[in-house]
Amino acid sequence: MTQSATGLVCPRCRSALVVSADASHLVCSGAACGRMFPVVDGTPVLINDENSVFAIADFTKSRKSAGISVDTIRLRGEAPASTDRLRAALRRAAERLIYFSVNASDWSSEKSVEYVAEALPAARILVVGAGDKRYPDLPNVRYTYTDVILGEGADYVCDLHDLPFPDESFDAVIAVAVLEHVADPFRCASEIARVLRPGGYVYSVTPFMQQVHMGRYDFTRFTFLGHRRLFRHFTQVKAGMALGPAGALAWSLEYFCLSFFSRSATRKYVRVAVKLATAPIKYFDRILARREGALDAAGGVYFFGTKADRPISDRELLKFYRGRDVVYDQE
Repeated sequence: MTQSATGLVCPRCRSALVVSADASHLVCSGAACGRMFPVVDGTPVLINDENSVFAIADFTKSRKSAGISVDTIRLRGEAPASTDRLRAALRRAAERLIYFSVNASDWSSEKSVEYVAEALPAARILVVGAGDKRYPDLPNVRYTYTDVILGEGADYVCDLHDLPFPDESFDAVIAVAVLEHVADPFRCASEIARVLRPGGYVYSVTPFMQQVHMGRYDFTRFTFLGHRRLFRHFTQVKAGMALGPAGALAWSLEYFCLSFFSRSATRKYVRVAVKLATAPIKYFDRILARREGALDAAGGVYFFGTKADRPISDRELLKFYRGRDVVYDQE
C-alpha cells in the first residue's frame, strides 16, 4: 500500500513516484517498472542502477563500507572528511585559504540566479551537483538541490543522466563543475533541456585546461567552443572564461610536482607547499581576463543561455569562436 504522490518521476521509466506506506521508500507507479528507491537519513536516493556509475546499494551501506557518502567521495585532498564538526570547519577554512583562485570571470552562478529572479515573477531553480553550496533566499525563487553525495544537505540524491523530475518543471538549472564528472555529458545536457520549461535558463561551468580531480569520477574537458556545442539547444546570453590561464598554470605546476610522489601523506604536504608557492601566479588572471586570446588557454569556461526552439548547426557554431589561434582566415 502506498501513500501520496511526490511530484517526482521514476529515473528509469518516468512514471510518477509515490511514498510507501512506511515512508521508507519512494515507489514507481509504473506497472512494468515498480522500482523502489530508499530514503536514507531523510534523503530520497533516486538512482537508475542500470544507467549510472553509482548504485543504490552504495548509499544504503554503512558509512564505514565502500558506499558513496561524504566519507568516500572527497571533493578536495586525499584524506577522508572528518566527522568532527569543529575539525571539519577548520579544514574548510584552510582549504578556502589554500585553494583560492583569482576571479577571471565576468559572470557567476550568483549573477545567473539574480538574472532569473529579475526576469521571472516566480522561478524554480534546480542546482545539480550542489555540494554544500546554497544561494540567497529570494522571495520569488524556490531552489531544489541535488547531488550524488549523502550528507551534504541535498534535497535528493540523483544522477544527472536520469533526473527524477517531470518534463518542463524548472525555470533554471545551475551546474557548476559538474559535467566533467559525468560519463555522458551530452545525455546530461539533454536531461537539463528536458526538465526546463520553454525559455528556461541554464548556467554551466566546466574545466578546460585542468588536471584530473575527484579521481575516477573525472571524465571530460571542454574548449570554449566545445562547451558551446554541448548547449547547442540553447540561445547564448553570456559565455566566457570561468578560470584563467594563470590559474591553469598553477594547477599544472601543482600536478607536475605531485607526479613525483605516490604516498598520500607526502602528496598532501607537497600539494599545500606548491599551492602556496604558486599563489602569486594566479593574479595574472586579472590582466588575462580581458584578453580574448586567453580563452584558448583558460582553466575553465562558462555558458549562460535560454532553451531554444532549434539547435544551432555546427557551421553556425564556428561563429562563436573568440580565441586568437586562427588556422583558416575567413573573408
